[in-house]
Amino acid sequence: MTKRQIVLIAALVVCTAVTVVAGPRLWRWAAGPPAGYCPICLRQEHKESMVKFQAEGEPVTHACCLSCALTYGRQAHKKVTILSVTDHNSGKELAPEHAAFVVGSDVSPCTHTMRHMGVEKQEYPVRWDRCLPSILAFPSAPAAEGFRAQHGGRVRTLQELLQKVASSDPIDLSLRF
Repeated sequence: MTKRQIVLIAALVVCTAVTVVAGPRLWRWAAGPPAGYCPICLRQEHKESMVKFQAEGEPVTHACCLSCALTYGRQAHKKVTILSVTDHNSGKELAPEHAAFVVGSDVSPCTHTMRHMGVEKQEYPVRWDRCLPSILAFPSAPAAEGFRAQHGGRVRTLQELLQKVASSDPIDLSLRF
């Protein structure tokens, strides 16, 4: 065999391996998430925490939760406009400027658990997740306060949430309200 044939065979083997490994991933990336999944974090959407938002220069998008949408804006360095949120109790769409939000309660529809199982079968605490802290919407401050009394967290307005996101360090991706 000549040196040229060896190089061509090696190139063919590498191209085949790359196609086999990367092909399905590229297809999923190009096709987007299946219906019912958040296009940002690829988790299943939850009817009690859905958010409709628009990032600067992008089309209107539905996300699984407000934390996911706000984190996306910070990571993409784009201004995010929240168009609608979903009432956690009824699943009905709400105007975000009139809603009250409970941040950081013990209810988190997207993450379910605050622990991660490692390869060694040992649990590790979650240090960061794009859908944390949970931000749940309610139609009024009294409804949010009633939920907060049972599940913890803090009651905030949309303006307070957006101010916190705008004033936070872009390097520190955690949202600490």
